[in-house]
Amino acid sequence: MNRRQETFLIVGLLLLAAALRVGDLTRLPPGFNTDELANIRMTETIRQGHIAIHYQVGDGVGRAGLYPLGNAVAVTLVGDGVLGYRMFSVWVGLIFLALVYALARRLFGTPVALVALGLGAVNLQAVLLARTAAPETLVPLYVTLALLMLARAFNLYREVRFRIPDTLTFALLGVLFGLSGYLQYSALALGPLGALFFVHLLLTDQPLARRVWRAMAFSIVLATVVAVPYLISTFREPGTSEPHTLWLARPHSAGDVIDGALRAIGGVVWHGDAAITRNLPQTPLLGPLLAVLLIIGVAEGLRRWREPRYALLLLALAAGLLTDTWVRREPSFAANLVALPAVLIFPGIGAAVLSRSLRGRGWPNAWQTVSLLLVVALAANTAITAYRLFHSWRGQPEVAAAYNAHLGAAAAYLDRTPDGLPVSLCTHPLRGANEVGLTARQVLGLMMHREGYEIRHSDCETGLVFANAGAPMRFIYGDERGPEIMRPELKAWLDEATPIRAPGLPEGAVLRVDVEERIMNAGGYAWGQLAETYFVDENEPAPTRAPLAIKLEQNLTFAGYDQFPRERPPGGTPIVLVTYWRVDGPLPPDVGIFAHLVDYWDDPATGQKVPLVEPWAESNSLDVMADTLHSRDFFAQVLYIYMRDDLRPGDYALVIGAYQGNVFNRLGVLDPATGARRGDRLSLGTITLKLPDETDGAESEDSSP
Repeated sequence: MNRRQETFLIVGLLLLAAALRVGDLTRLPPGFNTDELANIRMTETIRQGHIAIHYQVGDGVGRAGLYPLGNAVAVTLVGDGVLGYRMFSVWVGLIFLALVYALARRLFGTPVALVALGLGAVNLQAVLLARTAAPETLVPLYVTLALLMLARAFNLYREVRFRIPDTLTFALLGVLFGLSGYLQYSALALGPLGALFFVHLLLTDQPLARRVWRAMAFSIVLATVVAVPYLISTFREPGTSEPHTLWLARPHSAGDVIDGALRAIGGVVWHGDAAITRNLPQTPLLGPLLAVLLIIGVAEGLRRWREPRYALLLLALAAGLLTDTWVRREPSFAANLVALPAVLIFPGIGAAVLSRSLRGRGWPNAWQTVSLLLVVALAANTAITAYRLFHSWRGQPEVAAAYNAHLGAAAAYLDRTPDGLPVSLCTHPLRGANEVGLTARQVLGLMMHREGYEIRHSDCETGLVFANAGAPMRFIYGDERGPEIMRPELKAWLDEATPIRAPGLPEGAVLRVDVEERIMNAGGYAWGQLAETYFVDENEPAPTRAPLAIKLEQNLTFAGYDQFPRERPPGGTPIVLVTYWRVDGPLPPDVGIFAHLVDYWDDPATGQKVPLVEPWAESNSLDVMADTLHSRDFFAQVLYIYMRDDLRPGDYALVIGAYQGNVFNRLGVLDPATGARRGDRLSLGTITLKLPDETDGAESEDSSP
């Protein structure tokens, strides 16, 4: 094979690899998994100038910062979003294949290198790694580069050739060994691997120059210097370090070791990693034919273990399998990453051995036959990998759950849709954080590349935002459970909405909503005339009728509320109060709504009933993000007021209002004529609690939340 043909094949295989890694990258995986989100948080922390050895993101797992550092550089160059955060991994995956080819060609020649490159191009694990924004992506490249530098440092080709050592190569080798701890726990095996390889060179009497000793000493000193910050961080906070991860995952018995070893080997040839984020369940690292070639190649390596090129690959394979054995009984592709370069190269060695064996048995064209067999295997593996990736793996229900697929599809829709109608998006829970301390709203922002998109956020259950006073808008369920958990009183506002098609989202997840006329009608009749509301004035003993809408401080206006039963027994189902509010300007981000059930005090001077302050039952919340609201926006807030069973029957006042920060810091209620403060709460009238036998068998119309 001439150099031109070789170059043509290399380019073709790399293009094939790029197609599998880049194809539909913004939708597959459909979003970010938890580990990716943790590393993206670290990436953004680094971009803000906070660089550390280890990072904590709230899930109790310490993570090293080398991968996020590289990702931060890439994101700064190409931008963020699903595509931006994964481009670094795509680049890493392709460079890894190039290094595998360079290593295999140096040690075993062009045919073996082409087999390794072709296998790596279509390997499902390698493809998924290149689509994942996590440090595991960088480990195979890092290990392959270290193996290549070891080969260059000792002038290793098919054998070690005598040469004065190159200081620059040993310096780079020292840096690689020193930085290995900053990456991921499986990369910790790299240092012992290099030491054992050097010992092997000495034991097998390889032709090394005397200056190699000094070069190795220089490399060790440099590696130690580079690793000092990592070592200090590990000693100061051992619980956040990779050695601590290995210690926690250690086997507890000889049976665990044996079982782990069998499963580690099985993960490569017959069983595979069960984690959906790393593999299609029950799919081994290699198919049957390639597994046979791998076994032949490993057998050849063991037979010729004294040759340094075989010893180097055997050490890499052993390091990956031993780490997998140590970490857990089940096979884990996150633990055997050090072995991946060797796993890709050994089948090429097996193919070469098979060709030599056939030629030795009188088959002169054996290599052409084996080559044809490998081409067929490559074509079959390409088709199988493409089908597994774009159909089988994508269709797994666990993939949608692990990668926040619904939220990812919403982000993709918003990224690809031209500016138009304003967006009201609801997610549940609104402020609840996941394992790595991110809310759904924050995750949505990380998945989107577009910046400055003004989205109103609310809870799918008890909060709903009507943008621009109910004028035409797009309403999006950011959670697939949204239609199920939304209160029927709120969902009724969406009855006449028109579905909008959005790829990746179920029908009805995106709606065109126009309720401006309904809000105007409700404000003029249902709220304006039927919803009795009173000022609870600080200077007047008795409540006085308040015409809706009523302005409060901080640009908030109480627009009205839905009618509810005024008579009910104590306890049981709560009072369900649906309130409506208008935004007149920027709101404090920590504003909240309160509804209190308070007792009356009979004023002896006037004979009037005056609401007291101390509540017998209360609800304090706001299930919309106040800092995303704009002037003229309306929002609905459902409040549940639970009452004790032993609450005394009688008349109680239901008072509402707004607060900032905490319920004791209430916003003032303003006089509609003068704008002066008239207290800090409004009364919605009287609630009469009666014992069950006093209600004439009438049942409460309230429903449980």
